[in-house]
Formats: sequence, C-alpha cells, structure tokens
Amino acid sequence: MGLNTEVLKYFNKVTEDPGQEARRWKEETGGKVLGFLLTDVPEELIHAAGFLPFGIYGGEKGMSLADAHLQNWTCSYVRSCLALSLGGRLDFLDGLVIPQRCDATRMVMGIWNNQKPLSFMNNFRPPRQVERPSAKRYYLGELKRFKKELEEYRGLKIADDELKKSIQLYNSNRTLLLKLFDLHRQDSSLLSSRELYNIIRASMIIPREKLKGLLIRLLDTLNYKSPQKTDQKIKIFISGTFLEPLEIADYIEESGGTIVGDDLKNGFRYINGNIPEEGDLLQNLAEGQLRKIPSASFDNSINPRRNFLVNAVQEKRADGFLLLHLKYCEPENFDYYDIQQVLKKAGIPVQKIETEFGDTSLGQLRTRVQAFLEMLGGVELV
Repeated sequence: MGLNTEVLKYFNKVTEDPGQEARRWKEETGGKVLGFLLTDVPEELIHAAGFLPFGIYGGEKGMSLADAHLQNWTCSYVRSCLALSLGGRLDFLDGLVIPQRCDATRMVMGIWNNQKPLSFMNNFRPPRQVERPSAKRYYLGELKRFKKELEEYRGLKIADDELKKSIQLYNSNRTLLLKLFDLHRQDSSLLSSRELYNIIRASMIIPREKLKGLLIRLLDTLNYKSPQKTDQKIKIFISGTFLEPLEIADYIEESGGTIVGDDLKNGFRYINGNIPEEGDLLQNLAEGQLRKIPSASFDNSINPRRNFLVNAVQEKRADGFLLLHLKYCEPENFDYYDIQQVLKKAGIPVQKIETEFGDTSLGQLRTRVQAFLEMLGGVELV
C-alpha cells in the first residue's frame, strides 16, 4: 500500500474514535485537553498555553441523554455535543470553551457546568456586528480576558514567542489544508470529497505538530504540484453550518458531482484565514476574526453573506448550490430566503436540504441529492 492509503487510513481512524487520540496525547505528555464547540475559537491561544485544542464535532448516538436538559427543537449539534458529555464519551476533557454564536450556544454552558463540570469552563464571546468601529476594540478585550484566564489555569503567563510559534504552526497547517482543498477541486480522483472533509475534521483533533507532518506526507504522495487532470464533473458549492452527515459527499460524487467550495464550520471557514506573524499578535488574531468569511451568525453589511456566496460560486465556476440547513438552526433559517433569491437572480441553481445530527434519513438525503444532480446533468442512479 502507498503512503496515500496509509495516511488516509490514519485520518479515518482518528475520526472514528476521536477520544483515543486525545487520551494518547495526555498519556504521552501529561498535558490537558480543552474541548471547544465549532468554531470561531482562538485555538492559537489554547495551543500556546500548552493545551491540546479538541474540536467537539457532535455525534449520532445517545441524543436522548440531552432531552432531559434541552428542548427537542434546540440545534441538534449543541444537543449532540451535550449528549456526548453526558454519555461519558468526553471524559478525557479537562476544559471546555464555547463560542457564543447563537441562542443555543449561549445557554448550554450553564447546563453543561451543572451536569458535567470541568476544571476550566469558558464562554468565548466574539463580536456579532463585525463591521462596527467598536468591534475590533471589543474583540481585542475579549482575547485579553481569555488569555488571562488561560494563564491563570496554566499557572504561567503565555510568552509572546509561544504565541508566535502557535500562530506559525496554525498558519502552516491551514496552508497545507488549503492545498489539499485545491488539489481535490482540480482532481477529485486523487482525493474525494469525503476524504477531504474527513481530513479537515481530523485536523481539529490531532495534535497540531503531528498534523503538520501528516499533511506534508499526504501532499507529497498526492503530488500536489502536478494534478493529473481537471475535473469534468458537475461542480457543487455547499453552504450552511456543517457537512453532516459525511455521506452527503458520497451521494454528490456517485451522482457525477464534486464539491468545489463551501462556507462550512467543518470546511473552508475553518481552514481559511492565516494570521500575520509579526507585530501585535493579539491584535492580529482580532483582525483575523473580523476578516473571516461571513456566516449566518457573523454577517455584515459591507460584505453581506448572500453577495459573498454568489461571488464564491461564480469564482469556483460551480454548476449548482446546495444549502445544508441544519434543522432548528435559526440563523441559517433566517438567511435562506435572501440567499435563495440572490442566487436565483444570478442564474445559479439552488437546492435546500435539511439535515440533523443523530436523526437524518440517509435514504431521503440520497434521493434529494441525486435528484438535484440529475437536474444539473448528473448520473441517473437506479
């Protein structure tokens, strides 16, 4: 077997049992693991403090454990993350950071702290109105607060050179992941959509120094600089909160399509946006957050999400737009009508598909994806 298969198998193993990777790291280093809900968390600060940032992706099982604490119409991602904790599947965590992106993320920390308290629990509050003159000042203050609390938990200040090294490492990993994304876009026979998004998911779990080495080895094997061809498949841009379940990527490809872009938390939004490595590093982190691509929770009037998405679809020369609406995600619900109207005006075919952690009918999903791809000229499946 080639190195390609070896490394891809490792990424698959990590995502199948995320806790095993974290436990191994704790045994080897004696360090602490801080979990975070996706995304918009300054992981560089967590890493600079010597902790392992662990992205809590959610799960499919044990959702009923959260029902006693959260209404069933609460975002299924938040419910599934709480259920993982209540079921003991996150017992390796020493701490938890929750970015307050919506009503569900704002209120779940109190429940989590009551039911499964950890030694470090922190609500992180990024600004919502990112274009306001006060946003940068506010966010810089929030970063300083968060840094101070990490230092108190660590028992030692975070040195400037520690933060700089973390920023450099994260920049390197983001650059490598973007190269993988570009490689997939050019030739999905080398790296499928599912493999790509599985790697991005694993990148939120694997110790970041180790991750860098794995990505370099994978890119060397796949020969990033010389893609074999340019894909002639139907190009799909996906938008929403998560690519969940990952089977959606399979359904797109088996119907003759490939994913060429997205704005997802477990996709392009996570891997895009390197941070300057010189000057005031906290200020650089603040400016990086404010420059992030718009989302349902962090839209702005200067670059409205609907216009950003039209431009992104056109730039990637996508043939169709697939909106993955996470059930009960109110920010996404509010955005959809405006996005749909602007896309239709631009002549871009659009299809909305509802998804949910733990209770998604794969058969119905497959049928809807297949029907959309057929409309765009894809393969008709029996």
